[in-house]
Amino acid sequence: MTSSDRIAALAAFFSCSPEEAARVDSATRLVHYRHKAILAHQGDPGAKLWIVLEGRAQLQIIGVDGQTKLLAAHGPGELFGAFPHERIVISDVVAQTGLSVLEIPTAKMTVLLQEEARIGSGLAKILGRQYNAVLDRMAARITLTANGRVYAELLHEAGEKGEIAPPPVIAALALSAQTTRETGSRAINALERRGIIRRDDKRLEILSRGLLEELVI
Repeated sequence: MTSSDRIAALAAFFSCSPEEAARVDSATRLVHYRHKAILAHQGDPGAKLWIVLEGRAQLQIIGVDGQTKLLAAHGPGELFGAFPHERIVISDVVAQTGLSVLEIPTAKMTVLLQEEARIGSGLAKILGRQYNAVLDRMAARITLTANGRVYAELLHEAGEKGEIAPPPVIAALALSAQTTRETGSRAINALERRGIIRRDDKRLEILSRGLLEELVI
């Protein structure tokens, strides 16, 4: 990804001018992580933010039953990390897929927000969307069946394009849906048998969004 690509993406994320986005870009460092790479461990000192350009990251914690639980997940246009102050990392941060992020020290972001009002306004909108996503996931956990959560997560990751490329890792998808890998695998296989989705090595494509939405129960 070129510098101009990053600046264009940041301008879209923060709803700011290219000049303001360039200030953010100059304060960051572009980093690529492989699938399952660990960005930070629970208990580490936290002094940076990550802005997601491509891929997805999961914030994972170990529950009292010893099982891995999903705290949150973040994709393109979202950010996570220590904010507004440095703090201890409360979860493991894991690359769900290949992940490209812009890393910025918390202190530098604080300075940018003080100097660039539009960046602060854009950040507030991003955090608002992420807050709503967390509430949606909590509501799904309470009201939906395990299969329903898998299908809801599939719709969320596919977005308006109706496809996920490369196809999602079933274990990661199941974790996002707060269920087991076996349940996630059975749910996805059922969709394939019914012709609701098509999946190969390159992508997963939703063929009938309406039928899939009807299964989110």
